[in-house]
Amino acid sequence: MVQPGAGDVRYETILAAIQARVCRVCMDQKDDGSCGLRKRVCAIETHLPGVVQVVSGIDSDHMDDYVAALESQVCGGCAQQDPSGSCSLRQEGECALHSYLSLVVDAIQDLRRAEGRPPLLLAAPAR
Repeated sequence: MVQPGAGDVRYETILAAIQARVCRVCMDQKDDGSCGLRKRVCAIETHLPGVVQVVSGIDSDHMDDYVAALESQVCGGCAQQDPSGSCSLRQEGECALHSYLSLVVDAIQDLRRAEGRPPLLLAAPAR
């Protein structure tokens, strides 16, 4: 399956829904509302297909379940995490995916409910 990205309607819809919730409260936002990250791409955008797959596969009222699944299934493949499982971005609150996970989960769950369909799944990125 082709890696989703710009032009993929599912990808763009999910990313827009997440950005509507997260970017407006993100600490990296510039005064004009644009993203202030300079040297890296936001972890939400980088790992979106995996995040959607993880969130869509969980039905829980406990955020700990989402955090555990995210850390084992997404963070493990992130270049920012070292082989021991440590991530300086996550530890310092600089990983938007980890910091704003509850908003990401809410956005994805709301899309699922609005569409009245099974989980929104995107292809995992090619490695």
